[in-house]
Amino acid sequence: MKLSPAYAAFAAICVIWGTTFVAIRVAIETIPTLMVTGVRFTIAGVILFGVARIAGARLPSGRREWIEQAFAGIVMAGCGNALVVFAEHSISSGMAALMAATIPIWMAVMESFLGRAPLTPRRIIGLALGFGGVGLLVAPAIGEPEVSGSFFVAVGAMQLSAICWNAGTLYSRSRVTDADPLGRSAVQMLAAGLTVTLSALITGERFAAAMFSPRSTAALLYLALFGSVVAYWAYNFALTRLSPGKVSSYAYVNPLIAVIFGALLLAEPVTLNMVIAMIVILAGVAMVQFSR
Repeated sequence: MKLSPAYAAFAAICVIWGTTFVAIRVAIETIPTLMVTGVRFTIAGVILFGVARIAGARLPSGRREWIEQAFAGIVMAGCGNALVVFAEHSISSGMAALMAATIPIWMAVMESFLGRAPLTPRRIIGLALGFGGVGLLVAPAIGEPEVSGSFFVAVGAMQLSAICWNAGTLYSRSRVTDADPLGRSAVQMLAAGLTVTLSALITGERFAAAMFSPRSTAALLYLALFGSVVAYWAYNFALTRLSPGKVSSYAYVNPLIAVIFGALLLAEPVTLNMVIAMIVILAGVAMVQFSR
């Protein structure tokens, strides 16, 4: 059977974004938090703009469309990813991916709030399972003296990241534009990169040769070229062909890939509690996503 372009793009999102959690963990070994996100998306945005011009892709037309797509990129890519990078200073890449699996759960909550999809009993059960799975991840740390407050801040940051990602997704989809997916991706990416880089400079982060170790630089380039240029364009393309809820279900695959690569490449522990939490969270996502 021939794979449609929309589902091919969806498959790329599943695999590539699953590995970005590990790449982020490596990049922050020497590169500051906001710089990782800012440099990543600035590089990707410049590349996408060049490709868009060469390919003759339609960019947003008029000031309003440019502002709307830039805003979507800042919220979705800029805020959403910066929060993930921040969180991975305190939690493993595998755990971050498990937390990110709640993206479809939050999408269901937000779509219901906007009146786009009612909260049926089945969906409510799915929400309870999804957030219950997050509770399973957090529960062992409660009351443990060796667990610092930064762990719980990281958990909150991952949930806020999911909200930002979904908010940007819904906003971008609701805007009327004739721009191609490639053109929208270029604008969103560059806006996110420049905004986060400026925020890094304002908060005191500075460029220095010492921060770009071979290992961290390779991870950063992987994030920029594959995690951003390839996967982000694929995400925008899939959004034009598939529903937001269906596209957000890439979170089914991401945790498994992130946990496997985290264990293989970074020797991160995979506990029974994590496996159970993954099953519970993804069961909740399945309840939310599928009506039959």
